[in-house]
Amino acid sequence: MATLEDIKLKAFVRDKTREALLKCGRRLVAEQGVEALSARKLAQAANSSVGMIYSLFATMDQFAAEENVITLTELYQQMSRVVLAENPFNNLNRYADVFTSYVEANPHLWHLLYSRHLALDAPKSTMAEARIIKKIDILIGMQAAKLIGGLSGREKRLSIKVLEMSLFALSGYLLGNKLNRKSGLNRGNLCKLLMNTYIAGMASLKRVK
Repeated sequence: MATLEDIKLKAFVRDKTREALLKCGRRLVAEQGVEALSARKLAQAANSSVGMIYSLFATMDQFAAEENVITLTELYQQMSRVVLAENPFNNLNRYADVFTSYVEANPHLWHLLYSRHLALDAPKSTMAEARIIKKIDILIGMQAAKLIGGLSGREKRLSIKVLEMSLFALSGYLLGNKLNRKSGLNRGNLCKLLMNTYIAGMASLKRVK
C-alpha cells in the first residue's frame, strides 16, 4: 500500500512534469509559431512521450488553454505594475501601452490565445482564464469609473466588456504587423486610438442621459 509520502512524491513529480511541459510548449510556440504545438512535437521537444502528455492534459486544447492562462497572467502582472498618475485618462493610455507592447513582444503566444477564442468553434473561456480576465477588467474599470461617472453598475460592466472585446479584436492588427514581416503598416498606436474613441463615446453617453 502506498504511503502518504509516496502519494505526495507522486503528486510533486506530476506537478513538476506539467510545469516542464508547459514551459517547453511556450518555448516551442514562441520560437516556431502556433502550428508547432502538437502532442508529437511537444513530446519530442520535451524529451517526453505523447502518452505522458495525455496523462497530464486531457487534450491539446486543454494544454493550449493552460498556456493562455499563463499568457493572460503575464499580461495582468505587467499591467498591475503600471505606475498610476492622478489623471485616469493617462492611466488608461498607460494600460494600452502595456497591452500593445506585450502583444508585440509575444506575437506567437498571443496568436495562440487569439486564434483559439476567435475560431468559428471557439470554446468558452475556462474558469482560470475568466478569473484573470476579470482582474484585468477591474484594473481598467477602476480608472474608467474615475473618468466617467453617472452610469449604472450594469452600464459600467457592459462598457468594460465592450472595451475588453474591442481591444482583443484589435490585437489581431498588432499580430498581423508582427507575424507578417512584409507588412509595412505601423499599427502600434491603434489600441490607444480605440481607447480614446471609447472614452469619447462614454462621455457622450453620459451627456445624453
